Amino acid sequence: MTKAVSHRQGIDLARFLAAFGVVVAHAEASPRDWVGHLALALFAILTAYLAVKSAERAGGSYAYLPRARRLILPWASWSLFYWALEAAIADGPDKFRPLVDPWSLLYGGYIHLWFLPFIGLAMLLVGPAVVHVTSLPRLTGAAALLVGLSAPLFWAHEALHLPDPLPQWAFTLPCYGLGLLMAKAHGMGRPGITLIAGAALAVLAVWMGQAAPWTFTVLAGLVAFEMFWRLPVSGRWALHLGQMAFGIYLIHPFLMLVVYKFAGPEVPFFTGAVLDFLLSWAVIAGLRRIPVFARLT
Repeated sequence: MTKAVSHRQGIDLARFLAAFGVVVAHAEASPRDWVGHLALALFAILTAYLAVKSAERAGGSYAYLPRARRLILPWASWSLFYWALEAAIADGPDKFRPLVDPWSLLYGGYIHLWFLPFIGLAMLLVGPAVVHVTSLPRLTGAAALLVGLSAPLFWAHEALHLPDPLPQWAFTLPCYGLGLLMAKAHGMGRPGITLIAGAALAVLAVWMGQAAPWTFTVLAGLVAFEMFWRLPVSGRWALHLGQMAFGIYLIHPFLMLVVYKFAGPEVPFFTGAVLDFLLSWAVIAGLRRIPVFARLT
């Protein structure tokens, strides 16, 4: 199958919209957030699904170390940027976050960067998923295992008041697992198995999370993935949007400060989010024309 045929441009649109969801969630900064959780679930499912499909196209081989190294450069570069920014504008112990908060070493210069180390570790699951989930019984067993392992994660997410980024990891790992299994289920023509697993995870999340707004987003992210995967989208515009998503995610906290500086802190959160998103999009579109920045975004 050629790249042109195998590439689904609905996925590019999904990446772009998920990036907007992350910006909205960070602008609102609500403890009852669900938009950010939905965007995060979609990002995790997409990332895992595409990793499995990439390994299958390579004959079942998944080169982990080269992929991990490609995450290290943007993580380290943006961490240094945000550490320098924080040192320049912060008063008090935040200037020395790694020293006063050792957990910050799991995400780097700013909390939103936690996703890069998480993916770097979660990718270790891609190879076993490709090699071992090779039949319908194994797919069913893996789905049951995922549901069983997710129960304590959802409980810990809600009940233990874990330090960042552990709550994010506890929510995202089941979503990433769903993406791995959905890739295998699609290959077997049995996506219903992972949809059932997603429904079971949603029930667990609602139960463990006491029906908090984030709890339905596990299943919603999976349904959104299925919708975008089947969306009949074509054109270079969709590819452009997909290429912008990662950079928007990386730079938007900095440009949110710029928006609030010029629009004022009283700007409505959704207006601020839209302005931040559009400004981030414009800046990343420009930066990606420079080769060195293209590798970082």
